[in-house]
Amino acid sequence: MKHLLIVSLCILFLSACKNDEKPYSVTFKNEKDKLSYVLGAINAKTIVNSGTEAFNKLDKALVLKGFNQNLNGTPAQDCLNTLQLLFGPTYQDFNAKYVKEGSICMGKMSGYAFYFDIRKLGALDKINFAMVKKGFEDGLYKRDTSFLKDNTMRFMMTEFMTGLNVSNGKKMMDKAKKIPGIATLEGGILMETVKAGNGASPSKSDDVKVHYILTSALGDTIQSSYKGDGKGNVEPIPLALNGGVIPGWTIAIPKMKVGGKYRIFIPWNLAYGEQQGKESLCFFVELIATGKEGSFTANLKNPQAQ
Repeated sequence: MKHLLIVSLCILFLSACKNDEKPYSVTFKNEKDKLSYVLGAINAKTIVNSGTEAFNKLDKALVLKGFNQNLNGTPAQDCLNTLQLLFGPTYQDFNAKYVKEGSICMGKMSGYAFYFDIRKLGALDKINFAMVKKGFEDGLYKRDTSFLKDNTMRFMMTEFMTGLNVSNGKKMMDKAKKIPGIATLEGGILMETVKAGNGASPSKSDDVKVHYILTSALGDTIQSSYKGDGKGNVEPIPLALNGGVIPGWTIAIPKMKVGGKYRIFIPWNLAYGEQQGKESLCFFVELIATGKEGSFTANLKNPQAQ
């Protein structure tokens, strides 16, 4: 999931609708309240700023009702059919006959998705759901979100998500350390031998051909070479260990043997670093072949890198 999470200032002041009206404001008790409020507001913003005219015809009061009802992890799959009736099979139409049920369902699905994501990230204890509801209401009615600048939102979202990535990465690494026979490599990389190989081991400057499955610290599959190119072609991936892969691969792959299958747990600083939010990663790797530098990648215009 990509999530729009930010931390706001202690008091949010909005431009008054009229000169004789007081600026709209919200008071927070602590940082948890601030974060929770803005999370709700940004979730509402994804609906009201969807760019689809049909979404502007939703009954906002019913959207809010549905969101509040389902901010507890209750699945809302039954709403998929209702939304299709409302928006059509391509979500480009609008059938006013279903606006009430559809509006409630839009809110329910938003509430469920929010709760599900926060729970999966292990951040339920960081959220005040009463403030999430308040933020969602204000965001839905555009009471506050115009105040928030995009660069501020991006910065605060990055800070929050990076903290969760570091925490979840540590949990993954700590759990992996308990795997029987796990080997600890340079930099704290952990390698599990799923199936021992009996072929040669590559050097740090060699080319290799591999199959791999990349998963996040939470266990979600991000990439898999076993899926092929979508046309039924499933070929191993040629890679250059000398500059064509993340540092963790340059360290771990030479410890493998052709024909073997391995699972490597890589700390964030040896994966994609800060540019990917300090995410620690897990790779399942099947080492298919190894060869001298350039033997598999010399003729590739854009050799794939991991």
